[in-house]
Amino acid sequence: MKTLELLRKPLELSQFKKRSALESDCSTFINHDLLVTENGVPRILYKKLDIDTAALLHAVRKIKYEKNTRTTGLVTESAIFGYNPRNVIRKDFCSATSMAYNHPSEHALIADFGRELSRLYQEYFPDIFNTHAGFVDEKISPDWKIKDTPFTSGIVNRNNPLKYHFDAGNVKNVLSNMVVLKKDVQGGGLACPEFDLFFECANNTVMLFDGQQILHGVTPIHKTSPNAFRYSVVYYTLLQMWQCLPIGDEIARIRKIHTQRERNRAAGKVDSSQLAKDV
Repeated sequence: MKTLELLRKPLELSQFKKRSALESDCSTFINHDLLVTENGVPRILYKKLDIDTAALLHAVRKIKYEKNTRTTGLVTESAIFGYNPRNVIRKDFCSATSMAYNHPSEHALIADFGRELSRLYQEYFPDIFNTHAGFVDEKISPDWKIKDTPFTSGIVNRNNPLKYHFDAGNVKNVLSNMVVLKKDVQGGGLACPEFDLFFECANNTVMLFDGQQILHGVTPIHKTSPNAFRYSVVYYTLLQMWQCLPIGDEIARIRKIHTQRERNRAAGKVDSSQLAKDV
């Protein structure tokens, strides 16, 4: 494994955020295994996987994707897995994602692959991994953790040329783990302009990095055949999952809340949170 010591260069973020990533934004192209360090601390791992990803590919090709239009106007296709925190407006209780119910076999395969990435995480980033795992063990119920990993959740992106951004909502100062599955595609690499590095993101490669602190974007995806695809499967830990009670207590909590809401309705009282849902 080659190691490259770099320091982040200052950027005028307004020139990058919410615009498309380009290969020309970075002067160094990376298509080999590499560990990037900063002041001796490991920051980014790019590595070709030496394990079979056929089952993972089968799973991501069978699940259902939702189309979303981001505030920038970019249309993306994605599906989340693992667990969801509470959302007072839409669903005021912690739960498994819809993929777990609609595609249980595929969800299990995707979740289980997180174990393979966790091994790399622990090997190349032992201090950060231990911090990450320690936080999860202390703050988050095992009911909401992907088994044998420090992750709670993840997302599968299909053919998404994501504009420059920082991730949000995850536990701070830990890493997300991403595996890329790609066929007959030109482009679709990951640009990290602060480090002046453009990663090829070839088929069966993995990247580990702190997406909340490192600006990144996916370059345009050009398909070269009708069967072309680019999937990225990203594993992370949502900070809000620490609020989730053990599943039995979570069920009791929401039942109690629903009972109180019905009593309030019967008494003619207005529940402001329920009113927000009904608007």
